Amino acid sequence: MPMTQRRAIDHARIAVVGAGGTGCGLLPLLTAMPVAAITVIDGDTVEAVNLPRQLLFAPGDVGRPKVQAAVDRLRPMGTVAWRPEFRFIDPANARALLAGHHLVADCTDDLAARQLIERTCHAEGIPLVSGSVHARQLQVVTVQGPGHRFFQGRTSEEQMGCDMRTVPAAVTTLAASLMALRIADILAGGDGLAGIMDLVDAANGRWLRLMGAEAAALTQIAPSA
Repeated sequence: MPMTQRRAIDHARIAVVGAGGTGCGLLPLLTAMPVAAITVIDGDTVEAVNLPRQLLFAPGDVGRPKVQAAVDRLRPMGTVAWRPEFRFIDPANARALLAGHHLVADCTDDLAARQLIERTCHAEGIPLVSGSVHARQLQVVTVQGPGHRFFQGRTSEEQMGCDMRTVPAAVTTLAASLMALRIADILAGGDGLAGIMDLVDAANGRWLRLMGAEAAALTQIAPSA
C-alpha cells in the first residue's frame, strides 16, 4: 500500500555539525532553501592550512572560531537566523544542541562523533543527513525513522578521523551537494533517500549505492491530492 505524502517543512530549523570542508560547502546551499534558522556547531578555529579547502574562510579569519567566521560570511546572503555554537558536540551536550531542530546535517570526520549524532537524532526523532570524506572518496547517508542505524560497532584508531589536508575542495563540495539534494527532498516532503548510503570514489569515477534495512521498507509515495 502506498505511503501518504509526507508534509513539507516550511521555515525549517537545521543544525549543521562541523564547519570544515563539507560544512563550508553545505552552508551556502542551505541558504537557498526554505530554512528559517541554522545552528552551526564546531569547536575548532580557522587555521591557515584550512584556507585552500574551506572556502568560506579568508586569511583574516585565521585564529577565529570557524562557526563565527562562517556565520559572518553568510549572514548577508539572506534572512536566515544564524546561531553559532563554538563547541564540539559530546555526550554531555549533544541532546541540548540538537533538540528542537527539524533536521540535522552531520559534516564531521570521525566515526565516534557520527555515532553520537546518529544516536541523538534517533532518540529525538530528528531526520539526519550525514556526509563524510576521506582523500578522494566520500559517503552520504540519510537516517530517519525507526529503521537500521548505520554507524555502529567499535571505532578503530584510523576511523577516528583523517588528514583533511589531503582532501581537495572539489570532493568536500561534491559531498555537500549530495547532502543538499537529500535535505531539499526532506524539506519538500520526501524521504531524502532514507536508509540509502552513496559511496563515491571521485578519483576513479565509481559510485556505489548501499541499501540499508530502512530503505528496504520504503514503498512508493502516493502523489499529493
